[in-house]
Amino acid sequence: MGKILSLEDSIQRRKALIQYIVDHPTEKESMLQVINEQKEEFWEANHGEPFETNPYKWDKIYYQNLQIRLTNNFSKKKFLHMLDVAEYMEKHQSTLLSENTNEKIKLYGNTMGFIMIWGVVLFVVIIVSVVFYFKNKYS
Repeated sequence: MGKILSLEDSIQRRKALIQYIVDHPTEKESMLQVINEQKEEFWEANHGEPFETNPYKWDKIYYQNLQIRLTNNFSKKKFLHMLDVAEYMEKHQSTLLSENTNEKIKLYGNTMGFIMIWGVVLFVVIIVSVVFYFKNKYS
Protein backbone atom coordinates (compact mmCIF):
# COMPACT_ATOMS: atom_id res chain seq x y z
CA MET A 1 0.00 0.00 0.00
CA GLY A 2 2.85 2.37 0.79
CA LYS A 3 4.32 1.68 -2.64
CA ILE A 4 1.05 2.76 -4.26
CA LEU A 5 0.89 5.98 -2.26
CA SER A 6 4.43 6.88 -3.32
CA LEU A 7 3.45 6.96 -7.02
CA GLU A 8 3.89 10.49 -8.34
CA ASP A 9 1.38 10.26 -11.17
CA SER A 10 -1.95 10.94 -9.47
CA ILE A 11 -3.99 9.07 -12.10
CA GLN A 12 -1.84 5.95 -11.74
CA ARG A 13 -2.05 6.27 -7.95
CA ARG A 14 -5.87 6.51 -8.10
CA LYS A 15 -6.16 3.49 -10.38
CA ALA A 16 -3.77 1.48 -8.21
CA LEU A 17 -5.67 2.37 -5.02
CA ILE A 18 -9.00 1.45 -6.60
CA GLN A 19 -7.56 -1.83 -7.84
CA TYR A 20 -6.16 -2.47 -4.36
CA ILE A 21 -9.66 -2.10 -2.90
CA VAL A 22 -11.05 -4.48 -5.52
CA ASP A 23 -8.31 -7.03 -4.81
CA HIS A 24 -8.38 -6.66 -1.00
CA PRO A 25 -11.94 -5.74 0.02
CA THR A 26 -11.56 -7.05 3.56
CA GLU A 27 -8.53 -4.91 4.45
CA LYS A 28 -10.64 -1.85 5.23
CA GLU A 29 -9.05 -1.07 8.60
CA SER A 30 -5.45 -1.19 7.38
CA MET A 31 -6.33 0.94 4.34
CA LEU A 32 -8.08 3.49 6.55
CA GLN A 33 -5.05 3.74 8.81
CA VAL A 34 -2.67 4.42 5.91
CA ILE A 35 -5.09 6.77 4.13
CA ASN A 36 -5.80 8.80 7.28
CA GLU A 37 -2.10 9.60 7.45
CA GLN A 38 -2.30 11.40 4.09
CA LYS A 39 -2.40 15.17 3.91
CA GLU A 40 -5.60 16.95 2.92
CA GLU A 41 -4.22 17.95 -0.51
CA PHE A 42 -4.12 14.24 -1.35
CA TRP A 43 -7.92 14.33 -1.66
CA GLU A 44 -10.25 16.27 -3.92
CA ALA A 45 -13.47 17.95 -2.85
CA ASN A 46 -16.43 15.61 -3.24
CA HIS A 47 -18.52 16.27 -6.36
CA GLY A 48 -21.24 14.38 -8.11
CA GLU A 49 -24.41 12.53 -7.32
CA PRO A 50 -25.17 11.25 -3.80
CA PHE A 51 -24.32 7.73 -2.78
CA GLU A 52 -26.75 4.86 -2.59
CA THR A 53 -27.16 4.27 1.13
CA ASN A 54 -29.29 1.13 0.89
CA PRO A 55 -26.89 -1.86 0.96
CA TYR A 56 -29.51 -4.06 -0.71
CA LYS A 57 -29.04 -1.98 -3.86
CA TRP A 58 -25.26 -2.35 -3.84
CA ASP A 59 -24.52 -4.71 -6.71
CA LYS A 60 -21.76 -5.30 -9.23
CA ILE A 61 -22.98 -2.51 -11.53
CA TYR A 62 -23.15 0.02 -8.69
CA TYR A 63 -19.69 -1.04 -7.56
CA GLN A 64 -18.25 -0.57 -11.06
CA ASN A 65 -19.92 2.84 -11.41
CA LEU A 66 -18.51 3.83 -8.05
CA GLN A 67 -15.01 2.90 -9.26
CA ILE A 68 -15.45 5.20 -12.26
CA ARG A 69 -16.79 8.01 -10.09
CA LEU A 70 -13.85 7.65 -7.71
CA THR A 71 -11.37 7.73 -10.60
CA ASN A 72 -12.92 10.96 -11.89
CA ASN A 73 -13.27 12.59 -8.47
CA PHE A 74 -10.89 11.17 -5.87
CA SER A 75 -12.59 12.41 -2.72
CA LYS A 76 -12.09 10.92 0.70
CA LYS A 77 -15.88 10.55 1.06
CA LYS A 78 -16.12 8.48 -2.15
CA PHE A 79 -13.10 6.42 -1.16
CA LEU A 80 -14.61 5.58 2.24
CA HIS A 81 -17.94 4.72 0.62
CA MET A 82 -16.20 2.42 -1.85
CA LEU A 83 -14.48 0.66 1.06
CA ASP A 84 -17.88 0.09 2.67
CA VAL A 85 -19.40 -1.22 -0.57
CA ALA A 86 -16.40 -3.49 -1.25
CA GLU A 87 -16.55 -4.94 2.25
CA TYR A 88 -20.32 -5.50 2.00
CA MET A 89 -20.07 -7.14 -1.41
CA GLU A 90 -17.28 -9.44 -0.25
CA LYS A 91 -19.36 -10.62 2.73
CA HIS A 92 -22.61 -11.00 0.76
CA GLN A 93 -21.40 -11.92 -2.72
CA SER A 94 -22.55 -15.56 -2.67
CA THR A 95 -25.97 -14.50 -1.37
CA LEU A 96 -26.27 -11.78 -4.01
CA LEU A 97 -25.31 -14.16 -6.80
CA SER A 98 -27.83 -16.80 -5.75
CA GLU A 99 -30.58 -14.18 -5.40
CA ASN A 100 -29.83 -12.79 -8.85
CA THR A 101 -29.79 -16.27 -10.40
CA ASN A 102 -33.08 -17.22 -8.76
CA GLU A 103 -34.64 -13.95 -9.85
CA LYS A 104 -33.63 -14.53 -13.47
CA ILE A 105 -35.08 -18.03 -13.44
CA LYS A 106 -38.25 -16.80 -11.80
CA LEU A 107 -38.76 -13.84 -14.10
CA TYR A 108 -37.49 -15.17 -17.39
CA GLY A 109 -37.34 -18.96 -17.22
CA ASN A 110 -40.93 -19.77 -16.26
CA THR A 111 -42.46 -16.87 -18.15
CA MET A 112 -40.54 -17.62 -21.33
CA GLY A 113 -41.41 -21.31 -21.10
CA PHE A 114 -45.09 -20.45 -20.72
CA ILE A 115 -44.99 -18.09 -23.72
CA MET A 116 -43.13 -20.62 -25.87
CA ILE A 117 -45.58 -23.45 -25.11
CA TRP A 118 -48.59 -21.30 -25.96
CA GLY A 119 -46.84 -20.01 -29.07
CA VAL A 120 -46.24 -23.54 -30.33
CA VAL A 121 -49.85 -24.54 -29.54
CA LEU A 122 -51.18 -21.48 -31.39
CA PHE A 123 -48.91 -22.19 -34.37
CA VAL A 124 -50.09 -25.82 -34.59
CA VAL A 125 -53.75 -24.75 -34.37
CA ILE A 126 -53.25 -22.22 -37.19
CA ILE A 127 -51.47 -24.79 -39.41
CA VAL A 128 -54.15 -27.44 -38.82
CA SER A 129 -56.90 -24.88 -39.54
CA VAL A 130 -55.24 -23.81 -42.80
CA VAL A 131 -54.78 -27.45 -43.89
CA PHE A 132 -58.44 -28.30 -43.18
CA TYR A 133 -59.61 -25.12 -44.93
CA PHE A 134 -57.74 -25.91 -48.13
CA LYS A 135 -58.60 -29.61 -47.94
CA ASN A 136 -62.33 -28.83 -47.66
CA LYS A 137 -62.20 -26.08 -50.29
CA TYR A 138 -60.57 -28.25 -52.97
CA SER A 139 -62.18 -31.60 -52.12
